[in-house]
Amino acid sequence: METWMKISSLLCIFGFLKEFRPSEPYITPYLMSSRLNFTEEQISQDIYPIATYANMLSLIVVFLVTDFLRYKPIIIADAVSGVCVYAGLILFNTLFAVQVVEVMYGLFMAGEVAYYTYIYAKVDTEHFQEVTSHTRSAYLAGRALSGIVSQIIVYFNLFSYYQLQFLTLSGLLAATAWSVLLPSVDKSMYFHQTRDTMQSEADLHSIPGSPTDPCCKDVVRHVWSDMRAAFTSVYVVKWGLWWALSTCCYWQVLYYIQLLWQMIRKDIGDEEPPYYGIVEAAYTLIGAMASLTIGRVKVDWARLGEPVLAVCAVLVAIVLWIMSGTRSMLLAYLTYIFFTVVYHTMITVANSEVAKHINRDSYGLIFGSTTFIALLLQTCLTYIVNKVFRLSPRQQFVVYAGYFAVLGLCFILVSLSRICRSSVGRYIISR
Repeated sequence: METWMKISSLLCIFGFLKEFRPSEPYITPYLMSSRLNFTEEQISQDIYPIATYANMLSLIVVFLVTDFLRYKPIIIADAVSGVCVYAGLILFNTLFAVQVVEVMYGLFMAGEVAYYTYIYAKVDTEHFQEVTSHTRSAYLAGRALSGIVSQIIVYFNLFSYYQLQFLTLSGLLAATAWSVLLPSVDKSMYFHQTRDTMQSEADLHSIPGSPTDPCCKDVVRHVWSDMRAAFTSVYVVKWGLWWALSTCCYWQVLYYIQLLWQMIRKDIGDEEPPYYGIVEAAYTLIGAMASLTIGRVKVDWARLGEPVLAVCAVLVAIVLWIMSGTRSMLLAYLTYIFFTVVYHTMITVANSEVAKHINRDSYGLIFGSTTFIALLLQTCLTYIVNKVFRLSPRQQFVVYAGYFAVLGLCFILVSLSRICRSSVGRYIISR
């Protein structure tokens, strides 16, 4: 096996173990169970928003130090923070303690940037497409198996929601142990470059100096150069905006969907075991197949990008609006699966189109920057929805539907503007 394949395999096993969290599809029912006994309002307004705020603040730190510390320490810290999260959910039951756990969960989620960018510092650029596919597949496989296992356990009443936390904790302990086995990174994109890379950068930017690790000024200049090269491209900005704006609302839906489902179950008096696990497995697997399929379809995204994004945003707005008012659990599940599949399909296209039009070495930087923008937007949305207006789950999903409707309208206007410019150009030429 080639070296890059070994490294990719090691990282994928870590990603699979990290994502094997069978308690997550049932985290809201656990928080509302007799052991913790939190109300819907406490979960929506006092617990879940903490993770969003902590995620954004943590990402700033993680993003800055990941490259400097050469990835592996951050990956280990990420796994350890996950262990702390689920150990805390097992040990504590007060509101303050669970809020502290949510802070740790925010750090845990922020650490994903190290997982997704580590591989770019360990393999040559010619293998970027393959290893990106590998890490994404490992992530999806872990989540899918989590959903299947948790659904079997809940449906047959093998474990309680509390005992599911121990299963998740076991997976994260295994991920922590495995993370220690990952190869160390001897170079990184900005702080720790090879002698040849540094010399080429020095020639490119006319930076005098010896072939040692660059000073902070050189790093800032390098980062700024990559950022400017990426975000002065209208094409990259267009797909990056979709990436950030859609991801912002996707995370909101992901965080609060179980609260909506719990409300629907309460409204209709549903006493059957919930099917949250199998729904997560279904959307993960269908989303993976859709992403793989769209990657093989030959589409002129430069020409059809805006219309397709507009249609997808409008469709998502419609299904979120249906979701907000339905009293059918089946319809709630199906609309959620549709929403997530559309998101994963189009985010795959967005990632690919951005990657094609930027310096391949800067993909980790652009990934982190776009993720931060999405988190910043999500933080604002969370504060408005949960703190300012204190909306119920159904009202929140009406807001999310409106959010995607506005996003769709913006892309419709961009499409019409482009068609008009093209028509005027053809008219002028014909004259």
